[in-house]
Amino acid sequence: MWNEITNRPSVIFLFSIIVGILLFRYTNLIFIPLLLLAIVFLFIKDRLSLVIMIILLSAWWTTRNYNRYMASIKSIEELSGSTVRITCSIKDVSGYGLRVGEVTINSKRYYGVLDIKVKEGIYQCDDRLYLTGKVYPNKIVDISKRQFQERIIGTVYPNEINILSRPHISFRRFLSNIKSRIKSYVSLYLDSEESELIMAMVLGISEDLPYETYRKFKVTGLIHTLVVSGAQVSIITSAIIPFLSGLWLLVLFPLIILYTFITGLEISVIRASIMMCINILSRIIYEDYDPPSSLAFSGLLILLFDPLALFGSSFQLSFLATFSLVCISPYIRLKRLDFIMPTLVVQGILAPLLLYKNGSLPLISFPINIVLSPLISLLTVGGFIISLSTFTFPFITHLVSIIIKPIVYLLLRIVSIGNSMTYEIAYTPSIIELISMYIIIGGLIYIGYTRLHKNNK
Repeated sequence: MWNEITNRPSVIFLFSIIVGILLFRYTNLIFIPLLLLAIVFLFIKDRLSLVIMIILLSAWWTTRNYNRYMASIKSIEELSGSTVRITCSIKDVSGYGLRVGEVTINSKRYYGVLDIKVKEGIYQCDDRLYLTGKVYPNKIVDISKRQFQERIIGTVYPNEINILSRPHISFRRFLSNIKSRIKSYVSLYLDSEESELIMAMVLGISEDLPYETYRKFKVTGLIHTLVVSGAQVSIITSAIIPFLSGLWLLVLFPLIILYTFITGLEISVIRASIMMCINILSRIIYEDYDPPSSLAFSGLLILLFDPLALFGSSFQLSFLATFSLVCISPYIRLKRLDFIMPTLVVQGILAPLLLYKNGSLPLISFPINIVLSPLISLLTVGGFIISLSTFTFPFITHLVSIIIKPIVYLLLRIVSIGNSMTYEIAYTPSIIELISMYIIIGGLIYIGYTRLHKNNK
């Protein structure tokens, strides 16, 4: 086991960065003496010294990001309820308002983004704005919450908004227009609920999804299907790869990159995109693909860009699910059950973490995820084909929409049936209990693997 780890440098680097991030609150106490110690060890044990230096540098980088964000929150608290002058750039436009970055409030620069509460307007991505209004700080500063992960520093209720400038060429505006066009075209071929479901699953556009649909998916443990995740990247590219070979596989690179940006640079999508690009590259140059190293490398890139992402649910669930799939599932094989074992392993390993984060776990989520997994894959591929065909051959959109209508109907019917079976575990474990659960799960997996290995011999 140790040899497998040491032969994968990306795994060692990822562990070192994670240790440094977890120690980031103590950086001010240990950084200087341990850095000097690491430099001394550099002449004695180079590998140990390198690991220590990576831990310390990642701890420093995490602390810097954390302190910058918290300083911005504290500055906004001092301005809470007062009318301010703001210049900013629009990052996203939705039915909930504007999300802006590059924020300057009363001539002072801030690190983070603001939510601007406007119902409608002529605003587009990358517009440079000048506005006045009352600002209120973000009260949710829990490091694991989405508001923290997205670096939201506050909310503004504007009195006046003026567009200072609008760039002639904008990549964000281009992506936003693509999403709007796809959504409007798809709504011509599918009814409202079907269209919103497909757009949520494929492109992450869920703001118009009916609340009742959202609630039913949440109760049955299927809420993850209504947001774009790494699973969509894997399903879509796996469906395309068999039709390409050699250098033709290069076509997938811009497609994956474009899809990652269109869906909003979600961490799980970035992780899957990096892994899939490495997979495709290994096919082109005829090299072996190593999933654990690929997973660790994707984690490295994400944490180098944003070390605080480690504490977010998206990072934790995505990487734990993928780790279960590529590092554990291949060793847990049972005759006649191979087709459901990956789903069972992933669901079982994610269960304690979901219980810790949500305080409840619907028991129906285990069987319903197994039953609906093929339908979700079909809808993901069908929705992606529809999204592409709106720009090329609209008749394909019409044809595929006819095919997926009964699949959508079946999916919603099964979810409705599962919604009536609301048995769940209602309990919030402590962090010690969570760790204990995973120790027990690890022991059971080890025992199961050794038993299966013994029987195979």
